[in-house]
Parts: sequence; C-alpha cells; structure tokens
Amino acid sequence: MTSPKPKYAYNADPRMSANQLSDYLGATPPRRKSIIRDAKYPKTSVVARYNGAREAIGSYLCDDLRNSKVLFDGIESIKVREAKLTATDWTKQDCALSVEAIAAFHSAYNAFGLAKISCKPVVTKQPKLQIEGVDVSVSLDTTTHRIGKGEEKCVGGLILLFSKSDASAKSREERCKTSAVLAAVFAEKHLSYLGKADPKICFALDVFGKRMIVAPNMFPTKLDHMRAACEEIALRWSHIGPPADYDGPDA
Repeated sequence: MTSPKPKYAYNADPRMSANQLSDYLGATPPRRKSIIRDAKYPKTSVVARYNGAREAIGSYLCDDLRNSKVLFDGIESIKVREAKLTATDWTKQDCALSVEAIAAFHSAYNAFGLAKISCKPVVTKQPKLQIEGVDVSVSLDTTTHRIGKGEEKCVGGLILLFSKSDASAKSREERCKTSAVLAAVFAEKHLSYLGKADPKICFALDVFGKRMIVAPNMFPTKLDHMRAACEEIALRWSHIGPPADYDGPDA
C-alpha cells in the first residue's frame, strides 16, 4: 500500500513568488511571518488557476493580427475541458473563471494601450531573480518589443494578474507595480540577448481590474523596497518553524 502524499513540501533556501513578495511588501508583521512560512513549507495541493485564460490571452497578444478569433477559440477549448465527464468541481470552477477573465480582457483591450506594443512568446525557461539572497520567481506571460532610437531593439516583459478579490484599488495597484518592476529587472538580467532592457515596455496587466501599470515612474523606489524586504526574508528564513500539522521532509 502506497503512503499518502504529504500535505507539505520544504524549501531549505529563501524563495518567494512574485505574488508572495508583493503581499509581503504591504503586510503587517504577523502576516509577514505567515508569508515566509507558506513559502518555506508550501502546500503540495496548491494548483495555479487561470491557465486557460493565461494561454489564450498570451496567444492573442503574440498574434501579429491580434485576431479576436484566438480568444474565441481559447474559450471553446476551455468549455470542452469543462464539459468532460472527468472534470472535477475545481476544474469546472477554474474553467468558468478563465472564460470570465478572457471576456474581461477582451472588453478592455483598447483601453490597455497595447496596440503598438509587439509581444512574443517566452520560449526559454525563466530563471529566478536573485534579490538580496532570495530566489524570486518571475513568470512573464510574453516578452514585449519596440524599436528605439537609432533602430535599437528594446525588450521588456508583460505579466498577467487575475485576482478577483475585493482588495482595495491601492492594494491592486501596488501588486501591479511590484510585478511591473520585477518584469523590468528580469528583462535587464535575462533578456539582453533580445535587445536593450526598456522599463517603459515592462507591464503588469490587471485583467479583472481592467488596467495596466508600466514600470518606469516608481522603478527605483519600488526596487529599493523589494531589496529591503528580501534582505529581511533571508534573515528570518532559518528562524521560521513549520505549521502545526507539517508532514513534509525533515527540515
């Protein structure tokens, strides 16, 4: 008889997702401790939502013609997945949310200002960013491109955010700012082979909030805040113990 899958995994070295780092920046001291614990002892059952929407919107943005049929085809594919007899309640809910996200994106596309920005698929594995001893996961949904002065190739990145929470407008904006800055840092560190990193084409797109944030104006200050937060995370990492019901690898 096989043993049940543990509820928790264990990360020995400091690491954060972009979302966790964004939450950390605006969190209270007790909440900050919980965020580190969740990153150090992650639950194995957590599955990312909105994969169908992410794929459809990314394909649309990377389509030279930006043909709406790409989005409609994505919706149809999601509905086929939802209708399968093997679809769980979680899958059905995820499919419904993805369809809703695509519709929200499509209705607000003209307001995003993306018409003149060229997008291309991310074709290589995305390495983590090292910030003050913390591995930060940044998952670009597309790279972004434009031609600068003197025909110089410029590159950036776009990150899609799908939160439907009732978080305040300020909280949503801060999450977007963090993601946009991380996209800019990622472009500078890992996309130089595609051109000169340009913060002006590094974006976070809040799909349900129907707004897009660009990196430049708050770039230096936001990056300083992230560095300070990561330094604190690295210092606290070894002192954070597991949750009471921890059943993962020996720490």
